[in-house]
Amino acid sequence: MKSKNKFFTRLAILFIAAFSLTLSSCKKKEATDEPIVITETGTMLLHLHNYIDATDIGELPNLSNPDDNGREITITKANLYITDIQLVKLDGTVYSFSGKKILKTFENVLYTIGDVPVGNYTTVKFKIGLDAATNAMQPTSSPDSIILNRSDMWYGPAAQPEGYVFFNFQGTIDTSSSLTEAQVPFSYKIGTNANLAQVTIPGINVSIVKDQAAVAHMVADYTELFSGVQLNDVGNLIIATPADNSSTIAVRLVSNIPNMFKPE
Repeated sequence: MKSKNKFFTRLAILFIAAFSLTLSSCKKKEATDEPIVITETGTMLLHLHNYIDATDIGELPNLSNPDDNGREITITKANLYITDIQLVKLDGTVYSFSGKKILKTFENVLYTIGDVPVGNYTTVKFKIGLDAATNAMQPTSSPDSIILNRSDMWYGPAAQPEGYVFFNFQGTIDTSSSLTEAQVPFSYKIGTNANLAQVTIPGINVSIVKDQAAVAHMVADYTELFSGVQLNDVGNLIIATPADNSSTIAVRLVSNIPNMFKPE
């Protein structure tokens, strides 16, 4: 009789242990099985229109265009790096495109930024230039070699050791006070780590819808770069080296860069 009782007792203990193990397993599964959140996205594009004051001058370089005062300007090159792009929602949420870099040229105005969570975005932020680590890289060592391996964005025959040109802006301009003289050349190669410029553009108002593309239209007004510059001083018309980028005129131009960009 005692033998039977021991058998049933052991059987009951085994049953309870097995039940407890199963229950514990279920609890653990319930605790770790979190619902998968699927974020719906659409595609964001930036359309950076080329402007001289209030006039869209299109994508053809080498054409003379007057500013609002009648001063003739001819742009032959306007290449600049756009990096650290951020979009700000109406509720203040910030979405960052980590590592995204664009080389904007005068001839190309439409750029695909990437997929963005759906929602209403009101502000675009970015930097003109490259971060210090990228600025010290060889073009072929970077995943962005396609846009870095360009001799017109270097100061010399190679990208290093001087780093990259962040903004290469060249052309001719009438520097006379009468606005009736022949245009003279200007050439600005803005760069160096100290001259990385932050741009913030409120008032964009773009709605991202699931699986659809949306375009943020912005203006690059090149006349803003000349604001406060004494054009009749030939020394103010050239920045050619990294050393030149610490000059008074370079500091002025870099401070003018954020004002170039506006919602269209």
